[in-house]
Amino acid sequence: MRVFVGINVWLSAPVFGGVCENIIRSCTEHQWLLTSRLIRDEAISALERKFARVPDAPSRFEPIWHEDIPVNDIEEPANDTDSRLVASASRSKEGLIVTGDARVLAWRCGATRILNPRDAFVELF
Repeated sequence: MRVFVGINVWLSAPVFGGVCENIIRSCTEHQWLLTSRLIRDEAISALERKFARVPDAPSRFEPIWHEDIPVNDIEEPANDTDSRLVASASRSKEGLIVTGDARVLAWRCGATRILNPRDAFVELF
């Protein structure tokens, strides 16, 4: 199994913990976690912007960040990070994308399934 975790899941893990953190930790333990440099860069930027009230959020993100199975980032469309990430993740066979983004949850991505964190956790573990 290959699991690509969206930016909002990466953001929730260090700030709120819970299911999102459990998905990341468990997928890392099973060596299922797909990720990319774009995910890391976007997550750090968003943590600094959106979670300024949690000043240690970026430093809490770093210990859980793993580039377990890196995927190549896709450069286009430059103005739609979600499309780029889904395109990158969909290159893996038998993959799963975990996101809380309602827009992305509505997409179809060939053999790659897209689930919200709770449904993904139930299915995976």
